[in-house]
Amino acid sequence: MKFSISSDQIVRKKTAGVFLLFTVVPLFNLFHTSDQWIWYLGFFLFFMFLLLLTYLHRPTQYQVDTNNIIIYRPIGNVEINLSEISRVDRVYHDLLKKTTTGGAFGYFGKYETDLGNIRFYATRRNKMVMLTKIDQTKIILTPDNQDEFIKSLETKSGRQQ
Repeated sequence: MKFSISSDQIVRKKTAGVFLLFTVVPLFNLFHTSDQWIWYLGFFLFFMFLLLLTYLHRPTQYQVDTNNIIIYRPIGNVEINLSEISRVDRVYHDLLKKTTTGGAFGYFGKYETDLGNIRFYATRRNKMVMLTKIDQTKIILTPDNQDEFIKSLETKSGRQQ
């Protein structure tokens, strides 16, 4: 079963802000200065490359099939074997409240939180589902429909949480 994911307002604002900061400012300076234009062009291209990489690594949807959870991304999917998951929990508070990084197109990668290091494949700061693997690795996903997602995980893995 596939699950949609959407961005919250914070992610949309950060994405727009980062895009404006790294595109409009260098382009404005590029056309208003005659000397050192190559530096502004290099700055612009470097940050366009970083934005492209960020865009390609963002999660687009989740799927729970018979053996795996698949996290779809434009640059390559991530698969988590259901047999490796020992626990599924809802997270009711913002784990990213102390972080200053991330937010352009979502939150993905490892973050230091109140609960330790957690790998995020998230597009919002609420509706979080935390998967704890047998090796104690924690992963955060943010499906739009938490209840259906958790129910599907429980059904496919054959155990009730």
